[in-house]
Amino acid sequence: MTADFLNRSVPIFTEDGLAVLRRKVVALAGLGGVGGGAFLALVRCGVTRFRLAENGVFDSPDMNRQAGAFGPTMGRPKLEVYVELARSINPDLELACFPQGVAGDDLERFLAGADVYIGVIDVEKGHDVKAMTPPLLEKHGLPMFTCGAIGFGALLVAHEPGGMMPEAFWRRVQERSEGNQGLLPSYFGDVFNRPVMARIAEGHACDIVPTTAIGALAANTLLACEVLTCLLRGTGLVDREPVFAPRFSMVDFLNQKLVVGDVSLGA
Repeated sequence: MTADFLNRSVPIFTEDGLAVLRRKVVALAGLGGVGGGAFLALVRCGVTRFRLAENGVFDSPDMNRQAGAFGPTMGRPKLEVYVELARSINPDLELACFPQGVAGDDLERFLAGADVYIGVIDVEKGHDVKAMTPPLLEKHGLPMFTCGAIGFGALLVAHEPGGMMPEAFWRRVQERSEGNQGLLPSYFGDVFNRPVMARIAEGHACDIVPTTAIGALAANTLLACEVLTCLLRGTGLVDREPVFAPRFSMVDFLNQKLVVGDVSLGA
């Protein structure tokens, strides 16, 4: 029986689609500005089974963009807060929690048996885990989705087993770039608002990672929608395939642009 909070979702997802979403397992590493909001969006859309890895706590700078960051949550573990918020939406969630985050020795346990992996660990963290992930994606036949908030927009890159993996994707991007704009290679610069990108680069030069609530919401939405597209493959409820590398998706609300590009094409 469909929970009351989903009654407006039934016409879109249908009872059969919601039944599919209830069966799927989503492994999500990182409940920050991107992962936290995407997690709640997936819960509100009817996904019920999650593995969650996050070892951070909320602090004041999080309040400019993170869905669970409020005065009363400052200093609290992010995982604890998001579990409370999610269960207040749907008490019947099945959650496996990894409060120490996900490290190399438990990465396979975290991924094995999942249907989708969302990897949104901060850019500067988890290099060992990120290096170990592609072989495990292939081994377990697991697609991976990652997304970043960029100014007033977002960039999403996803990978499927047998397809282009992150190292090859970012190598192609660097080959087509002339330096970086902050953390973002210049290859992507034409979509995002140039004055904003210049100010982001200035912030990075001062050891600040500039963000906005709009960019976080864009990333939450882009990521959650693409994951749902993947989870509902083969049901007839979505009329396209997910966007996997070498393709990628970008949106910038300030420039009012949505682009699906392909790094395997010419510069």
